[in-house]
Amino acid sequence: MSTSVESAPHNSEHDAPSKFSASGISTWAKNLKIPQPFGGSPEVSPSENPGKSTFSRLTSGLGLRASPKSPQSEESSGGSSPTQQSGFIGSITKGLVDSSKNAVKAVQVKARHVVSQNKRRYQEGGFDLDMTYITENIIAMGFPAGDMSSGFFGYVEGFYRNHMEEVIRFFETYHKDKYKVYNLCSERLYDASLFEGKVASFPFDDHNCPPIQLIISFCQSAYSWLKQDIDNVVVVHCKAGMARTGLMISSLLLYLKFFPTAEESIDYYNQKRCIDGKGLVLPSQIRYVKYFERVLAYFNGENQPGRRCMLRGFRLHRCPYWIRPSITVSDHNGVLFSTKKHSRTKDLSPEDFWFSAPKKGIMVFALPGEPGLTELAGDFKVHFHDRQGDFYCWLNTTMIENRKVLNTSDLDGFDKRKLPSPGFQVEVVVVDYDGSTVSSRPPSGSPSESSGNSGANTVSGPSPAPVEEAAAATAAAKNSKKKEDEFSDSEAEESVSSSRQTGISSHGSGTVAAKDAVPYNNVDSNQIADLTRKTEQVSLGTSPSPHTEVKKETAGGSGTDFSNSVGEVSEFKVMAADASVFSFGDDDDYESD
Repeated sequence: MSTSVESAPHNSEHDAPSKFSASGISTWAKNLKIPQPFGGSPEVSPSENPGKSTFSRLTSGLGLRASPKSPQSEESSGGSSPTQQSGFIGSITKGLVDSSKNAVKAVQVKARHVVSQNKRRYQEGGFDLDMTYITENIIAMGFPAGDMSSGFFGYVEGFYRNHMEEVIRFFETYHKDKYKVYNLCSERLYDASLFEGKVASFPFDDHNCPPIQLIISFCQSAYSWLKQDIDNVVVVHCKAGMARTGLMISSLLLYLKFFPTAEESIDYYNQKRCIDGKGLVLPSQIRYVKYFERVLAYFNGENQPGRRCMLRGFRLHRCPYWIRPSITVSDHNGVLFSTKKHSRTKDLSPEDFWFSAPKKGIMVFALPGEPGLTELAGDFKVHFHDRQGDFYCWLNTTMIENRKVLNTSDLDGFDKRKLPSPGFQVEVVVVDYDGSTVSSRPPSGSPSESSGNSGANTVSGPSPAPVEEAAAATAAAKNSKKKEDEFSDSEAEESVSSSRQTGISSHGSGTVAAKDAVPYNNVDSNQIADLTRKTEQVSLGTSPSPHTEVKKETAGGSGTDFSNSVGEVSEFKVMAADASVFSFGDDDDYESD
């Protein structure tokens, strides 16, 4: 090769014509090199780019050759530079992406720990889950989010709650084919096939209580699964995996006889689930675990039909002036009574329908002249709302007495109120109710029906009923009085109320005495007088009674007229003027500022 190269100059004159021969042109064309574009790979063959013709490659190469920015002398070095440059940029990009992923994962882990708050987490085997083994076979955990089957918000929650894929991986790793998931959320569901179909739903609302029958059904289902295999586990979750989960697991521990009492079961769950032992803390939810304990102890674990009751009213003890709440009574099927919707209270402010009992510090709410606010059977919720917020409670008619007194520690949400209310209590008053119609109006000829008229009009009217009907009316009044006693504390109320009525009547115009003194034709006057007095004692009076009329006259004499001032307000203020009807007869009611 070196010899031929050295001899080439000497033979140039002889060989010059041969370059224009056919063989010379062919050799020249074979040795011709066309530079490639910078953006492309120098090793790309025509077969790898069939869409680009030879002519276009030639012209593009000539264009690059003519460019002053890409001299031919630097062609060889420029061919390797793009590869090195793209590799460098790629490594930087990959580093940035990896760093971003690590940063996002760190933020995600931090967010999950913040959301789990005081709950114990499972952090073994590469897992970091909001999950706790309450026992070897009972697991409490937070909602498994991050899947679109649980909706958009459920998908987003996967960022800061247990992620569905990680939860599935955990159970497939440690409890494959041996687990069953119990979802307590009413607000969030997911595809059961994600857990191979082993999902049961027992839903109820957050910060509320389930029907007692739901607790029983849950315990029966969990027990049925656990007894199939000694290695089976039940996984219970709500959204946070704490309160509703705690209610059900504490009840299950009672059902499985891990503990004899509700307090021990709740305390054990709280210590296992939470670092600070504050897992199940809502008063109503704790109350329902105790209800379930009574169902196991007294009813052999069988649900009992709800006792039918009539809600008579409420009394607030040691009630400061800033607590005048509106009231909503509901059950699991919806609202039963609301002061914001009832025809007699919807246009009134709470200050108008709460009125004071004779003793200071006691406020009373009831509907005058009606048998009660609403009929109750089984579970019910009483919700109070005022400017400072809400407080409420869940109760069950079968599990409470006719007068249930609740302290502030028994009321859900009361601890979040800003102004303190030491000694504050809520008294819920119910009476047994058999479903028969209770007349909200006294029988014909009673003082409540004719109290708007004068004394002469009181004794006049249609011909009186026979003696048999009068006796029947007397018996009905006694029966009604027996129910009314549930609204009072003792028989002492009757004497106190009667003495008050007697004192008021002695200062009046004598209409009551005149009424009692005038006999009806063919009717024993003593029976009518006795019926009248008994009806006076039990009536809540949609129309003011005679002694209430005297109150109105007295108030009118002092410059205050309660009658027909603002429609329905006058009726409640008339009742407030005779608040002894709603005092419940507590002679030992304490004085309070």
